[in-house]
Amino acid sequence: MTLLPAPSPPSLPPDLRGRFENVEWTPLAVERLAREMPKAETHLHLDGALSPELVQRLAREQGHEPLAGLPLAEIRRRVVVDAPRESLAAVLAVFGAVLPLLRDPAALGTVAYELVAAASRQGTRHVEVRFAPALQAAPGFDQEAVLDAALEGLAAGRAAFGVGTSVIVCLIRPPSLVDLDTNRRMVELAIAGRACGVVGIDLAGDEAAAPLAAYAELFRRAREGGLALSAHAGEAPGSGDLETALALGVDRLGHATLLGKRPELLAEVVRRRIPIEVNLTSNLRTGAAPSLAAHPVRSWFDAGVPIALSTDDPGLFAIDLPGEYLLLHRELGFTPAELATVALQGFDALFLPPAEKARLRAGAERDLGRLLDELAAR
Repeated sequence: MTLLPAPSPPSLPPDLRGRFENVEWTPLAVERLAREMPKAETHLHLDGALSPELVQRLAREQGHEPLAGLPLAEIRRRVVVDAPRESLAAVLAVFGAVLPLLRDPAALGTVAYELVAAASRQGTRHVEVRFAPALQAAPGFDQEAVLDAALEGLAAGRAAFGVGTSVIVCLIRPPSLVDLDTNRRMVELAIAGRACGVVGIDLAGDEAAAPLAAYAELFRRAREGGLALSAHAGEAPGSGDLETALALGVDRLGHATLLGKRPELLAEVVRRRIPIEVNLTSNLRTGAAPSLAAHPVRSWFDAGVPIALSTDDPGLFAIDLPGEYLLLHRELGFTPAELATVALQGFDALFLPPAEKARLRAGAERDLGRLLDELAAR
C-alpha cells in the first residue's frame, strides 16, 4: 500500500519558505540552523538525561557505591550506550546504575535543573519531561514528594533559562517491576498535578514484557481526568500495542518504528495526523531500526505524519537535539526547510492549550526568520 501525502496546511509560512532560498546551505550553515533554530522536545526521560559527569558528581555527593570511587571513563562505560544493543531490554538494564541516585529530593531537583540548562543551550523553547515517580520513590520520599522535587527543579531551570517545561508521568511495565496498583496511584497523582504542570501520561518499559491493553483502564482514567495520552508502542516485534494505542485515542505515539508493517494503522495515523515522537539514535541503539538509513521517518514525513523529533535519553546515549536534526539531514536527506518544518511540528505536537502552542509557534517562526536573514547575509 502506497500512501500519498496527506493534504494539510503548509507547515512553513510562505515568507519563511522564500527565505530558505536566500541561504547558501553549506555544512556549517546547516549545523548552525540545527543548533540555533527554535525547537520543542516532547520525548525526554528525566532518568535518561544524566551525563556521566553528573552521575559522578551525584555518586560522590551521596557516597553511592560502587560509582562514587570510579574514574569518569569507567562511569561513562557503565551509563552510556554508545553502540547498538541486542534488544530494548538490554538498553533499559543500564538505568539500574542511575536510578538509585535519584531517590533523593536534592539530586532529583538538580537533574531536572540541569536538563533545562542543557535544553537552553540547544535552542529548545519548551521541553516535556517524562518520568515515573514510582521508580524514584523510596522510604521517606513518596511519589508525591518525587513529583514535587522534579517540578521544583524544572521551575528553577525555567526561571534561570527561560525554557518552558511540563511533565508527562510514565506508567511502567511489566507488573513485576511496577504493579498495577502503583501505576494507578501514578495516574491519580498525575491528574492531581495538572495545576502544577503535569500534562499527560505515557506507558514506558519493555513492550515485549506486557501489552498496553493491560493498562487500558488507566489510560481511560487519565483521559477522564483531563490528561493527554502518549504511549511507547511499536518497538517490539509481535506487539499489538500500536492497534491498542489507536483504539485508546492516544494524542501521540512514541517510537512506533514497526508502524510501516501495519499499513492500515499507518493510514489511520495519517488520517488523524497523530504526531510520532521520533528518536533516531535511540531506535538505532535499541535495535528498533536496523540502520539510520532504514528508519521510517522519511516515509512518515512524506506521507503527512507530523514528526516530533526528540532525544529520548540524551545522557544515556550521549546525544543532543541539534545532533538528531543533523542526522535527519545527513542520513535521511531532509532539506534545511524540512528540518525547520519538523521543528515547527514539534511545537504543534506539545501537550499545551492551543493558545499557548500558537504563541510558542509564532515566536519560533519570528526567530527562525531572523536566523535565516543572518545566514543569508554571511
